[in-house]
Amino acid sequence: MVDDYLAGLSVGYLAQMYGVHRATVSKHLTRNNVVRRQSGLTVDEAAEAVKLHHSGISMREIARSLGVDRKQVRRSLVTAGALAYSRA
Repeated sequence: MVDDYLAGLSVGYLAQMYGVHRATVSKHLTRNNVVRRQSGLTVDEAAEAVKLHHSGISMREIARSLGVDRKQVRRSLVTAGALAYSRA
């Protein structure tokens, strides 16, 4: 799990992959003294998400291709003005 995280997979993806809760993944990483990445997309990933969104790719597919949670993709699209903010 540590190696997968260090290879770039997200906590959410690892939780799904290993069939455990996100908190379990986080605790495992903490016990192994793994420095956690900042949540959210990098500037380059956010730009790629916007580009993919404008080409008609779904947020779910964008999230899969970037190895992040769909909510992070949505947050980045809203921040970039590529998607309207809505609480619904």
